[in-house]
Amino acid sequence: MARVTVQEAADKIGNRFDLILTAARRARQLQLHVREPLVPEENDKPTVIALREIEKGLINSQIMDQLENNDAIQQEVAEQEAISFLADVQANA
Repeated sequence: MARVTVQEAADKIGNRFDLILTAARRARQLQLHVREPLVPEENDKPTVIALREIEKGLINSQIMDQLENNDAIQQEVAEQEAISFLADVQANA
């Protein structure tokens, strides 16, 4: 299964080098439970799940960039809210 998935995923991405980078980024997300899998896990390892997601067209490097940018923006907003909250608490103390 994984061998077929690699070739089909490489065809979706365009070349094997971009496939490796994209699959590694996605597998890391899955392994750290940052995001949920978009395909059934079927007791597969994160790398195989990432390749299956790429093969189905659910993940590519642009989608990964967009997700990471959204995460960074959300983290920055949360940090700013925390700073604002702490400043209000300190001002009222």
